[in-house]
Amino acid sequence: MTSGSIVKILLVSSFPPRHCGIGAYARDQAARLRAEGHAVTVLSPPDGAGDLRVPFLGGAVFRRAASIGGDFDRIVVHFQPALYYRPRAASSKVTTSASLLWLALRRSRALEILVHEADPPIRWRPDYALLRRAFRAAGTVTFHTEAERRALERDYGVRVRSAIAEHRVSPAPASSGVSRAEARRRLGIDEDPAGPVLVCLGFLQASKGFDRAVEAFDRAQPGGSLYLVGSVREDTPDNRAYARGLRARCEAVPGVRLIERFVPDDEFDLWVIAADRVVLPYRRSWSSGVLARAHALGTPAIVGAAGGLAEQARDGDVVVDGDEELMEALRDSVKRVAP
Repeated sequence: MTSGSIVKILLVSSFPPRHCGIGAYARDQAARLRAEGHAVTVLSPPDGAGDLRVPFLGGAVFRRAASIGGDFDRIVVHFQPALYYRPRAASSKVTTSASLLWLALRRSRALEILVHEADPPIRWRPDYALLRRAFRAAGTVTFHTEAERRALERDYGVRVRSAIAEHRVSPAPASSGVSRAEARRRLGIDEDPAGPVLVCLGFLQASKGFDRAVEAFDRAQPGGSLYLVGSVREDTPDNRAYARGLRARCEAVPGVRLIERFVPDDEFDLWVIAADRVVLPYRRSWSSGVLARAHALGTPAIVGAAGGLAEQARDGDVVVDGDEELMEALRDSVKRVAP
């Protein structure tokens, strides 16, 4: 393949209109690659607008990618366990990992596994043993931070041929040129609040730690407002219980408001622009699409030191480790708000 030639790329990922941050990332990646002149084919689940569509749960998508992979120069698998593994289905999990290993063995040189997240393994289980072999066999395993790479190699006991790729997202076109005042007007936020406007965005689940932000806001009393904007993605008993508890606590703390619904990209960007600080109080994370979007739109963030987030943070962001530091960062946000 000569320099400047068209590269044929197969992207295996969730894809809009599915409500999924990984799908949005893959959409932007496909757009960038096509703008560079490459030929991109997207293999998505049936609820995504991919060029090819295959059910993702159970490993069929990996077998399909292996069967057609000879027609492509690169195969990029966007990896996050919930995309491919059936919950509480042991035999299906083994089949899924075996199918990814089959893809890695058949198309090793072309295969890139882009790891958005990986579960801590139970090493004696066959599904994790097969997944470990798939990571090792892949041509490249790509991460967004070195912290993520170290965590996977340590947890899985494997050395991979790794690469680091910046977590990049593209703002929605409708947000281009929108000022903070205009964003607040569109969202119905007071244009001159008595204190900072702080915003948490994302799915409602314990790992996101929105409850930590509510408690820290209650203790810090920074004035202004804390908006929690998001919805339950996976309808599980734990997530429903978490949302109920969060709903009740938000009603009890002055200045906190829960906007409980999924917001599309253009409104998502308005919330980021409207915020004086985006708050990411995560308990568990690898890297964050919300933080990448805040960077793209120029809004500083208060970032919990989970996973690779501290490494992903930039100048202007504040990294906090623990509830006390989160409270102090919210209190300090009054001083940091630009006039």
